[in-house]
Formats: sequence, C-alpha cells, structure tokens
Amino acid sequence: MKMDMQALTPGGMTIGEEFRRSWKPMVAVVLGICFGSVPAYSLGAFIQPLTQEFGWSVTQITGWMLCWSLGAICSAPIAGYLADRVGAKGVALVSLFVLAGILAATGFAVETLAQYYLSGFAIGAIVSGTSAITYGRIVSSLFSRGLGTALGIMSTGIGASAIIGPRLMQGIIDAYDWRTALFVEAAFPLIILPLLGLWLREGHSDQMIANRAPKGEGFTLGTALRMPVFWIMSLGALLYGICVGGVSVNLMPFLATEGISRAEAASAVGLFGFATVTGRFLTGIIIDRVHIHASVLMSIVLAAEALSFVLLAYGGGGVALLIALPIFGFAVGAEADCLAYCTVRIFGRRYYGSIFGILGIVMLYIGTGIGPVLFSLSQEKLGGYGMAFNIWTGLALLAVPLFLWVARVPFFAGADEGY
Repeated sequence: MKMDMQALTPGGMTIGEEFRRSWKPMVAVVLGICFGSVPAYSLGAFIQPLTQEFGWSVTQITGWMLCWSLGAICSAPIAGYLADRVGAKGVALVSLFVLAGILAATGFAVETLAQYYLSGFAIGAIVSGTSAITYGRIVSSLFSRGLGTALGIMSTGIGASAIIGPRLMQGIIDAYDWRTALFVEAAFPLIILPLLGLWLREGHSDQMIANRAPKGEGFTLGTALRMPVFWIMSLGALLYGICVGGVSVNLMPFLATEGISRAEAASAVGLFGFATVTGRFLTGIIIDRVHIHASVLMSIVLAAEALSFVLLAYGGGGVALLIALPIFGFAVGAEADCLAYCTVRIFGRRYYGSIFGILGIVMLYIGTGIGPVLFSLSQEKLGGYGMAFNIWTGLALLAVPLFLWVARVPFFAGADEGY
C-alpha cells in the first residue's frame, strides 16, 4: 500500500528537477524556520544574566519554556487549521511580523517573573505560525520524490538557530546586556520578511490550499484521531520533546558544573547545533535514497540519544563530551525529520497542517515545555546531573518500541482504501 511516488510528482519529475523548480521557496522556508526558532534555542544564554539581575533560580527561568510551550499548544491547532484553509504563506508572514513585536516588547517591559512568563506564552503562541506546521505544508506541496530531503533541508533551519542563537546571544549579552540581545532577536524576522514575501509559495500541480485539493489527498483530522497510529506517534513525540527540551535547555548550566566557561559552553552548544543541522540534512537524504522506513530510523536515533545521555552522565567531560554532544545533536535533527515525514506519508497532505499541529507540535511542545523544568528539578532534588541523565536515558529508550510499532503501518494510498 505504499504510495506511487512517480504518480505524486508533477510530470514524473526527478528529485533534481523538483529542487531546481523550488529552490527559492526552500531558501525562504529555511530562513523563516531558523529565525522563528532562535528564541527557544537561545534560552540557555539568558539564564545567568537573569539570575544575576533578578535573583531567579534556574528552575524559575527555565519555566519560561513551559509557558512558551503552553502558548504553542494553545495556538498550534489554530495555526494548522488556518494553514490548511487560507494558506500557509500568509500565516507564516503574519506570525514572523508579530513575533518581532513581542520580542521587542519583552526587551523593553520585562521586570517581574510574571511578565517574563507572559512573554514566553506570547512568543510560543505566535511561533506556531512560523514552524513546521506552515513550512512543512509548503514543502509537502512542492516535493514528492525528494520529500525526505526537502524536509531535511527545511529542518536545517532549526539546527542553524541552535548554532547561531546561543553563541550570538551570549556574545551580545557579554558585550551589552540581555535586553539588547532580545532587540537583536526581534530584528531578525523583520529583515527576512521581504524575501519571504517574494519567494514563499505553495503547490505546483494541485495548486495551493487543502480545500481545493482533490479527494483522496489525505485523511481528515477526525479520521486521524480515531487511528491508533496517531496516538502512538503522539506519545513518541511527547517523550522525544521531554528528552530534547530537558537536556538542550540545561546544557549550558550542566557544562558550567564541568568547569567550562560560559563562552566555551556556548561554543559547545554550537557543536550540538552543528550536529543537529547535519542530522536533519542527512536523515532526509537517507530516507529518500536508502528507503529505510522513517520510524525505524527514528528508533535507531532515539537509542543513540540514550547513549549520548550515558556519556554525559558518566564520561567525565573531555573526550566523552566531544562524542556525546554530536551524537545528541545528530539524533535531535534526525527525529524531527522522521516525525514530519511519517505524518505526510501516513496521513496524506490534505490536512497535514491540522494533523501535524497536534501530533508534531502540541505533543512535542508539551514535552519541550515540561522537559527543562523536570530535568532541572531532577538534578536539584535527586543528587545532581548524573541521576537526571539516567532518567532521561530511560525516557529515550521507552520511545524506541513505539516507533518500531509505527513501522508496521502502511503509508497513505487514498482515504477510501483505509488500512
């Protein structure tokens, strides 16, 4: 029941022909998703200056991520619905413009913990519109044979934000202050908006939005919600989010306990980000060229992620750290590609925004929201980072059989054919 890839490609185009036809929107997608992701990936750089200025604990500061996730959870279904009904481009452009305004307001106004949390909620709420919900829908409308590679390239934007964000924000904070860093974050979306307005577009053969797509292009959200695979993937996304959010946000404080300076820690997080970019890009190529089932690949990289946690817990820094961070980064990148790819291939394109908005954003962001707080609480209450990494190793391994089960589910071949 796997899909006929040739039939899905307009005119039977090759992967190279698809990319030659769609390179401009792909550039726009990468830039949009990169600068929309910087606030979340840069949080670690703000922990120490916020602690120094306001006296907040690390757990209180990482609570920003929980508020960010709550905002994204509330808005993701709306962003998915709008992307499916009125078009993903408009949703992405408006979201980037509003994001710039919220970041600037945060730099000006935040003085209390409540205001800090409110800004996190507002940023998370608007970021849903400039995430894989909208950009993934654009990419899936442009590519068929090269869908895995295209999703991988799209996801490199998120990895790039993990490379650029922490190091750049840390440098600005050291040279000026954390408020100036937020103003710089606010400027990024405004700078790229004109290019996105010119180059972003959806569709080729079936042209544009879901309510004009042919029947049989995908399962409805209601149908997807009745499928066991939807909930298995959702649970896997939740565990993945807890693992990624918990460790990535707490990396810089953890590295500080290893005797690494803040600047060196930011560089180490940059190494993690570089590995994430590599993982996102190579995973898409592997899916398209090697034809390994994306959920099997996801199980493999989750196991690798568990290994990286063991190395961080017991490696003692040094060489172990240089091995663990790239493994963790590569695994994070690979998982993101696989989840988006499985959503398109299992549920179809027509209601991708609505379905991925819940499965890939709501569930994922619940995990990334509670993960940092749970991780910091674990290391504070249970005797240090070693115990926290032990727990996170178990969570990563728990997700492995879930995605092995997903590999049993056939790819979408038409709504009338069912399973």
